[in-house]
Amino acid sequence: MIYRTILLISLLSGSCMGQNSLLWQITKENVKDTSYLYGTIHLANKKYFHVNSKVHEIKKKVDAGIFEIVFEPDSMAFIASSLKANPGEKLEDICSVEERTVIFNYFKSKLGLQKLVVNQFKPIALTTLLFQIILPPDTTGAIDQLLQNDFKRMGKTVASLESVQMQHDLLYGLPIDFQKKELLDAVQKEDSLKTAFYQIDSVYRNQDIKGVAILLDNLKNHKYLSKELLNDSRNIRMIPKIEHLLTQQSNLICVGAAHLSGKSGLIELLRLKGYKVSAVL
Repeated sequence: MIYRTILLISLLSGSCMGQNSLLWQITKENVKDTSYLYGTIHLANKKYFHVNSKVHEIKKKVDAGIFEIVFEPDSMAFIASSLKANPGEKLEDICSVEERTVIFNYFKSKLGLQKLVVNQFKPIALTTLLFQIILPPDTTGAIDQLLQNDFKRMGKTVASLESVQMQHDLLYGLPIDFQKKELLDAVQKEDSLKTAFYQIDSVYRNQDIKGVAILLDNLKNHKYLSKELLNDSRNIRMIPKIEHLLTQQSNLICVGAAHLSGKSGLIELLRLKGYKVSAVL
């Protein structure tokens, strides 16, 4: 189910070499500065901001904050515009009367949204909106966005590993019929959505990256969103950028927690490049 996939995109990962930690130190002989790798979760709730409080000490002493994407006004505007349905993508275009009634009634009862508003969004955007029902946001952004804001306030360098366009295409380019099917499934099976969320919440707050790997197993052969597409291939593309940054200054590299480890995870890929990567417990 796509809602499980979207939740997992909040983490993305692999096994953790027997250690539970979201924070990892990166060193290498002949590389002067020590850098750090931190696993985030893309959900806006205060409880995730202090899962590993040491990250807030480290952000003060490193030179730069590195993130999957940089949140700038133009990128946020692009993200907002990408949520809107294009002609032929609105619920009134792709759903039967019965299907629209189910979806409209759900969002009216849960969030007080009128059907004219709901109809303006792509099905995938509405699916992500369901998470606000289960865990209403109580911060202005997810932990990676809040950390990025901290680096900017401190006047430190902020850089990205990926583009907003790339992340957009990963989800919002899914076939519209597939988006519709999965939205209906999520709306009609809210208990399953809650179960998936509670699993993600538990493994993250316990810094249990190995647990994330278990949750990701069902994505291995997914038709549209495979583990290779969501995680492994992205990690491989990140490594050259990370290696360059490691030679420039000390960094706090913040990515979704699932990118950290596994055979194709950042921890193992950095080790293969000769770096020592050790958990900060």
